[in-house]
Amino acid sequence: MGAYRSLDGLGGAYEQVVRPLVVESLAEPGERERAERSLRAMSVKFGLAMLGYGRLTGRALPLDVAVLAGAVTRLYDDLIDGETDPSADARLADLMGNRPFTAGTDAELLLGRLVRELERRLGYTPGEDVFAAIASLHEFQVLSRRQREVDVPVDVLEKITRGKGSSAHLILCSIVKPGLEPAERELALDLGEALQSLDDYMDVGPDRAHGVATLATLGVVNLTHIAERLRGMRPRLVACYGRRPARTYCGMLYFLLLKAWVGRHLPVLGPLTRRAAGRSAVLTVFARSADALPPAVGRSEAGS
Repeated sequence: MGAYRSLDGLGGAYEQVVRPLVVESLAEPGERERAERSLRAMSVKFGLAMLGYGRLTGRALPLDVAVLAGAVTRLYDDLIDGETDPSADARLADLMGNRPFTAGTDAELLLGRLVRELERRLGYTPGEDVFAAIASLHEFQVLSRRQREVDVPVDVLEKITRGKGSSAHLILCSIVKPGLEPAERELALDLGEALQSLDDYMDVGPDRAHGVATLATLGVVNLTHIAERLRGMRPRLVACYGRRPARTYCGMLYFLLLKAWVGRHLPVLGPLTRRAAGRSAVLTVFARSADALPPAVGRSEAGS
């Protein structure tokens, strides 16, 4: 696919745009190295997905915007998951809501710098619909801490999957194409939920190890369910964007399904791919990226 020709460009954009902010913000060498590995991988992966959506919609997306969006998404998710300071939620809500923000940690400082740089390079102020989606995402991200509870209800997990996936995907799609039409918006929301399920499916092993419950860890959804849902969206993609762009975009979705199957059924390839990913932008797409921050410890015991 054409998007894969941009892999080296995405890697270069990370080095020029994201890495200097990481070095500037994180003083502790171990923390900086961990964040670097994670944010580089996610910048490339999310950037690739956003470029694919740009080709679908006929919109060109600057590489610097793509890698910044990927880095922000990764670090924000890890901060929400790993934070134990009750005041952090309000600080992050201020940051994501475009309100005055004062960082409480070096990682929050980095996130703030990434967000402001993304806003600067976008060159426009996002519409109210985007800020509404950001507020919704923050609400569901905070709710997602319940995934560490023992016997969390399935309906809560369904709400988290739908809310996180739909809101996050709508934000990224709106960055690529501001002012989505109603049919495009609904499609972006539904795709986001399906892709969140796919992400959870790929993370079943680590999630179980860390005591995180998802619909995938409980076996409520599996790869067959996810594949059927994604295939069912092809007619809507064709209706919105045309047959040829939809075919190319569906190819990317099917590639993700294949990647998920390989990850679950051929786990021996995982460590080999992760070691080689540091030398290859292409293999970065196949390797599961580590968290930018350590996972929360003791959250479930503390009742958070």
